[in-house]
Amino acid sequence: MKDFNIMLIFDLVIAGLGVYLLYSAITMRKEKEVPEMFVAKEEASRCEDKHGFASYMFPKTMVFAITSLVSGILCFLADMKLLPLNKKSGNIFGIVMLLVFLAAWLYFTIFLKRAKEKFFKPDIYI
Repeated sequence: MKDFNIMLIFDLVIAGLGVYLLYSAITMRKEKEVPEMFVAKEEASRCEDKHGFASYMFPKTMVFAITSLVSGILCFLADMKLLPLNKKSGNIFGIVMLLVFLAAWLYFTIFLKRAKEKFFKPDIYI
């Protein structure tokens, strides 16, 4: 237990997020519904064009999903010492992959905000 690396859990969570985002994207495209993962259920009821939202967000969600899945798996493999990296290059690799994941998250968040502005009725109570 002394050698347990907490980063392994984060790597698996990020990879799991990628799998769930893939599922959400495919379901969103198929059913033309706004996933509850993206917006609250009450907010989803304000969507004026669910088909447009699904079409707009599908490719952005796929980019975030694939980036999350790949970065989670690669970081997990690096943390398990299954990739040919020494300590220094492993640390640099981990930082770069974290930055790639955060950039994809920012990309997704920006486009989700734009989609809400474009496809949702404004909330009159705010």
